[in-house]
Amino acid sequence: MNRKLLAAALCSCTAIPAFAQTSLSIYGIVDAGVQASRFGNGTQYNLASGMADGSRLGFKGTEDLGGGFKAMFTLESRFEVDTGELRNGYLGKNPDFGLVRGVPLPAASSLALATALGQNGAVVNASGALFDRTAMVGLVTPGGAILLGRQYTPAYEVGAMADTFETGSVGGWGSITTGTSALYTPGVAIRSSNALQYRLQLPNGLGASLMYSPEDRGSGSLGVGNRFVGGNLLYQAQGFNVGIGYNREDDPFGARSLRTAVAGGSYTMGNMKFFVGYMTMKNDNPGIGFALTPTVTAALGAAGAPLVPTVVATINSNARLDAKSYSVGMHYTIGAGRLMGAFAQTKNDLFADADVKLFSLGYDYNLSKRTDMYVFFAYANNDPNAQYALGGAGYSGGFTTAGGQDARAVQLGIRHKF
Repeated sequence: MNRKLLAAALCSCTAIPAFAQTSLSIYGIVDAGVQASRFGNGTQYNLASGMADGSRLGFKGTEDLGGGFKAMFTLESRFEVDTGELRNGYLGKNPDFGLVRGVPLPAASSLALATALGQNGAVVNASGALFDRTAMVGLVTPGGAILLGRQYTPAYEVGAMADTFETGSVGGWGSITTGTSALYTPGVAIRSSNALQYRLQLPNGLGASLMYSPEDRGSGSLGVGNRFVGGNLLYQAQGFNVGIGYNREDDPFGARSLRTAVAGGSYTMGNMKFFVGYMTMKNDNPGIGFALTPTVTAALGAAGAPLVPTVVATINSNARLDAKSYSVGMHYTIGAGRLMGAFAQTKNDLFADADVKLFSLGYDYNLSKRTDMYVFFAYANNDPNAQYALGGAGYSGGFTTAGGQDARAVQLGIRHKF
């Protein structure tokens, strides 16, 4: 999500004087373009939605209650410009060899399962929820804001501040802040459902948030979490937009699951903007193997039914995560356009030879205050056991054809904000 839009969505959640009126606004982004990708099986061309920013439609309102109190709400829906649907999946359809590492199956069956996992993908908004991006209501008080519903998590908010490509495009840091199995092994929970959040923003630029989601199967990184806790500290003044954040969630059985710590942000100096970010990601009990039981059962068929529990347990073990990632980059504004460049690396401490390096370049040109065109290029250098492919803000690239196969992609698109 674009950091400016994230800030706008949160601005009404801070402890600032309320407007002496009731307001309702409709906003959104319509973003689409063409991507040329090389994932190891020739060049493929795709028209896709949400390359620089996920396409969305939102409603935001506030009501002045007097005495420094204000009621507010935000409802934000995703949609795909290319299909009109509310969900999307992987751009590529290559096998996911990382999840089937060591499964007790013949080579042909192992390949069939890897192919099924790669083609099905970890679909974003698999349930087709209407307001999948954000659905929250809250009360702003002189001492802070209390928000309830589906919201962006504290650690993700800091990570977005540190991403040179604003959590979008083939060059976004989020392309590699995962384990070796892309969206099946996320490194940070983007949103949490059924969440209660307290936010505070002070006039001097200091801010903080605390978030808690009780026992709920819809919370966390892939909707398989059981409980979520997170918090951050921010400083947004004098050219700085920096912070530290932490997320913690449990698996469906209450065991310790994904832990994410992130620090970083940006600093603006004249027509230059510098970015730096560092993230640690650890998940000992991902739980995704159990969520994939139907896919495993279908892939193995009746003959392989007795092996399903063992295969599921192996997949769950392969979905574990212990990695560190960092990103550095900058913007340089020239007239109505800006140049962007970044380098990021993720080091996998759990599996050998599974690191990835990401090199990214981009140019964004404003045709007006609301409409811009962009071109992005990225190159992912995969270690022998890594399969990182490249997607965009609204979708994942999926996997390269094999471990060690590098990925390249170019995007050309247009984005309109309203």
